[in-house]
Amino acid sequence: MTKTMRTVFTSTILALGCTAALAGGHSTTATAELKNLEGAVIGMANLQQSPHGVLVHIKVSDLPPGKKGVHFHAKAHCAADTGFKSSHGHHGEGEGEHGLLNPAGPGKGDLGNIFVGTDGVGEMQFFKDGASIDGGDLPLLDEDGTAIVIHANADDQITQPIGGAGPRIVCGVLEAG
Repeated sequence: MTKTMRTVFTSTILALGCTAALAGGHSTTATAELKNLEGAVIGMANLQQSPHGVLVHIKVSDLPPGKKGVHFHAKAHCAADTGFKSSHGHHGEGEGEHGLLNPAGPGKGDLGNIFVGTDGVGEMQFFKDGASIDGGDLPLLDEDGTAIVIHANADDQITQPIGGAGPRIVCGVLEAG
């Protein structure tokens, strides 16, 4: 290893250590490769912790156009042979009824809709107030993890149990970034 490579490596390790120390040992970022039912990676989700919640950015391609419901699901498991039902129900289910417009909601897993254009590309960025990547109440990176699921149809944000969003067509397991 050259002196320059050692310096870069050491600087990187120190920077990572300082970031972990500032975060109190908790992860401040998370990512998920988003896969379709055929197992192809068609997008990414990137999450960043803030003092009051989590900033989420999702970008996908090769999907049918239109609005698609997006949710956090309770298990970090994306088995295509189950239609991604191995990710179970919404993250924090029982914490409120489904839907951002529901007077008794929203649930912890309710997120919104991603709009996919005629070119098959969809992108969304949103802030999930009160969410936590690692630590706090109901963290996304808990012992059984969390998946991000995109459904075939739009979520109407009020109908029980999933807003009429239909089958699960994309799934990604959140991992510490």
